This record gives sequence, C-alpha cells and structure tokens, in this order.
Amino acid sequence: MAIFAIALVLAVMFWQNNILLTFLMILVYGARQYQWSAKGDNIIYVSGIILGCTAEFIGTHLGVWTYSAPMFLNIPLWLPFAWGLVSVIIIRVSLPFIES
Repeated sequence: MAIFAIALVLAVMFWQNNILLTFLMILVYGARQYQWSAKGDNIIYVSGIILGCTAEFIGTHLGVWTYSAPMFLNIPLWLPFAWGLVSVIIIRVSLPFIES
C-alpha cells in the first residue's frame, strides 16, 4: 500500500510536469518490481496500461471528461503508467482474499 501512497503523492505534486511524472511513475513501478515482484505482474501492468488508456481515450474523446495537461491521445503521458501500477496493486491486494 505504501507504493500506492507514493504514486498518489507524486501525481498530486507533479501532475503539471508530464515528462517528470511519467519517469517517476515508471520508476515507482520498477522499484515495486524490484522489491515485491510476483509472477504475472508485468502482464497485469501492461494490461492495465492498455485497458486504462483505452478507457481514458474513449472518455476524453467523447467529451465525458478532459485533462488540463493532455499530451498523448487527450490524456497526460503519465496516466497509462499510473493505470498499470494501480492494476498491479489491486490484484496484489485482492489475491489474499480470493485465495483464503
């Protein structure tokens, strides 16, 4: 959960700097992988990026919401990486409940 808190704090602090926050989100995921890697995490990460990016693109394209600093497909460059990180965190947090 600390990784989620770190990613959230970074997003709040650096949301205006797309390039820096993108690098930081990738760095947070890399640190998470180094410390708490599990089989299948990278597949979940990439799936989260694809699904999250797709949903964000559809929402912004249809005008449901907008971002103040879009850079790629009407979304901030860092957002797909945040979706990937959140996807892994959700799976990792929910697995102990499913397996018991």
